[in-house]
Amino acid sequence: MSQNKEIETQLRIIHACEKGATGVYYGHRIIAKLFFRDMITTLDEMHRHETEHFYLFGNFLNQYKNSVVLPSLLWCIGGIFYGLLIGLFGRNAIWVSTASIENIVNKELEVASFFFKERNIKIYQAVLEIREDEISHQHIALEHADFNYPIAKMIAKFAQQCAYLAKFLAIHLKISLPSKKNSPLTD
Repeated sequence: MSQNKEIETQLRIIHACEKGATGVYYGHRIIAKLFFRDMITTLDEMHRHETEHFYLFGNFLNQYKNSVVLPSLLWCIGGIFYGLLIGLFGRNAIWVSTASIENIVNKELEVASFFFKERNIKIYQAVLEIREDEISHQHIALEHADFNYPIAKMIAKFAQQCAYLAKFLAIHLKISLPSKKNSPLTD
């Protein structure tokens, strides 16, 4: 695989997951507005960060992409559905889910930082900055989450499975675009 393809794949993973995260926080925020109003400010801030990350990595991805992945709307809808479903299990479920997903995100961003350090310093620096937000989200969630209940353990496992499914889909669901040389639009 060429270096540009590897970079595109890494960016596609981060970009898709950030859009999914905007959906998750959107879903959590809907539930919080109905039942847990004291959570709204924190969830709003987390949602804002994820939206900024999505746009930042979208700009980087546009520099490399030779394929189209699932439209961003589908990632967001999946995230919203997940966020609503988990939110229905209550306040603790939202925090357990957030802590679990952010743990995985932080691991993935650590891998991405090593990958980009030698390949693209601008993306590397962006990953490091974004990782600060994600670590903050994880710490906030861990302060509130109680993992000592069976349902919390199930939610943590479900969050992990959903996060890795999103990564798998981001890697494998793409459509190659015609090269610009052979494109009917350039003739």
